[in-house]
Amino acid sequence: MSADSKSPWTVCLSVEDAEHLGKLRLINGLSILVDGTKVWLRGEYLDEDLNRRIRSIPNAERFLIKADQQLVRPDETVPCAQLPDGSWQPLRSWQSVKLPVAGFAAQTDERVTLKLVRSSRPMLANLMQTSWERWHAYAITAPAVRLSRLGFAVSENAVVLIRGTPLPPIPGRLFFEDCGIIIPNGWQFDLNVESTVVRQVLKLNETEMALFSEDGTFERVPDTAFVKATRSAVRMTFG
Repeated sequence: MSADSKSPWTVCLSVEDAEHLGKLRLINGLSILVDGTKVWLRGEYLDEDLNRRIRSIPNAERFLIKADQQLVRPDETVPCAQLPDGSWQPLRSWQSVKLPVAGFAAQTDERVTLKLVRSSRPMLANLMQTSWERWHAYAITAPAVRLSRLGFAVSENAVVLIRGTPLPPIPGRLFFEDCGIIIPNGWQFDLNVESTVVRQVLKLNETEMALFSEDGTFERVPDTAFVKATRSAVRMTFG
């Protein structure tokens, strides 16, 4: 596509590469459509600045939109594809429909007869609770190899659970998770029961985890709330 084109245009890219569209969200007149594993961006006019920004998006296929929604590649005349049908929405209002979003609902703490006591047995922390601001600041600049070993979930009040090893070097509360039973690092159950037994006592289903506090209360957290830690997933979580 050339600069200052007055023809409608569109760009097709993968969901993973859609994170790069964030830098265009304040530009008026852009709309977006999610079609399976592809994301389509379209506009009615292309000036020099916008053309430069679009050309900088990795792996983006660019097209001009012709009659009957046929698509033509730049500098070609023969249509090669058709613009997909669907519900287009303004890019600036596009929220986190792009990727699976990390999240779990806040739930009322429950209490059981199991009691937590201090432990002298060293355990390797494999889960962290921290703030969204700390996690976001770390994740958007961390090397992909460090993120690849982690998963994360975010509560409605922006509390983040990060699971995996090694955990990121940021402030937060450390926990040890075993079979979906999550207890503060440096603590253990007074009866020294196995995690599988604790699951039975709590009547957890297969997809539930139990996040304990030192006072013995716990929250149910769905295992499905965790998504793979990538910069894309982090950027898209709160839109």
